[in-house]
Amino acid sequence: MSKYNTGIEFKHDSGLFNHYKKYFDQPTIMTFKAKNSLDSSYEGFIAFKKEIEAFVKKNIKYESDADYYALVDTLKILSEEDSES
Repeated sequence: MSKYNTGIEFKHDSGLFNHYKKYFDQPTIMTFKAKNSLDSSYEGFIAFKKEIEAFVKKNIKYESDADYYALVDTLKILSEEDSES
């Protein structure tokens, strides 16, 4: 759970997760899945997280910081999933 979430549990089957995953199309998810598998080091993780943050800031219109962090977390979760849903 992100330090920015305030007690809201962000599960794969939650309505909140399902709402935010609608913002990402399959090619975007597949691109980030490929990038995620390139480097498994801590530095690679940090770079990957920053790339997700930059993508969300540039390409998605959001209304609040909570929306921003939920979108970042959603894309991170989607890019780490092994199977497509």
